[in-house]
Amino acid sequence: MPHPIPDRAAFSNLVLEHQRSIFLHALRLCRGDEQLARDVTQKTFLSAWKGRSDFRGESALRTWLFRITHNLALNELRRAHRRREQLNLDEEPVELGSVPATAPEQLEEARQRSALRDAVYSLSERQRDVALLRLYEDMSFPEIGEVLGITANNAKVNFHHASKSLQRQLARGGAA
Repeated sequence: MPHPIPDRAAFSNLVLEHQRSIFLHALRLCRGDEQLARDVTQKTFLSAWKGRSDFRGESALRTWLFRITHNLALNELRRAHRRREQLNLDEEPVELGSVPATAPEQLEEARQRSALRDAVYSLSERQRDVALLRLYEDMSFPEIGEVLGITANNAKVNFHHASKSLQRQLARGGAA
């Protein structure tokens, strides 16, 4: 089988095709930290370029990139957590950005997005990862399994539990 990333031009096309979805996924995994998501995105493509000879074609390139992104984001979050513990700093909340105070519908929408984000981040790590890949990346359960290193059935079960948990949390908070 010919190598899927034979040269820099092919790799540039790969980056152009996937950089937005990789960045958005990294942003979600990094809880809205744009700089960290940019770093993870850049490291994802550097890692893919360096490891291109390791890609065996057993999964789609997209799935392979998401797995790299997932692993790098988790490593970066662990490093950031250790640094915070060392510095004894409290975790800062993710900012929603500016919402005009004159638009009640926009404020309500921002409140609902915030409630959903908080509910997603309160899930167990596995359920959160499955939910993010399924809901935002529209990945199939077999693809999710490949990215996370679990079975497709395990991905389905985790998604089911995540969905039920999100429904309960959002209903309790009035954001269902």
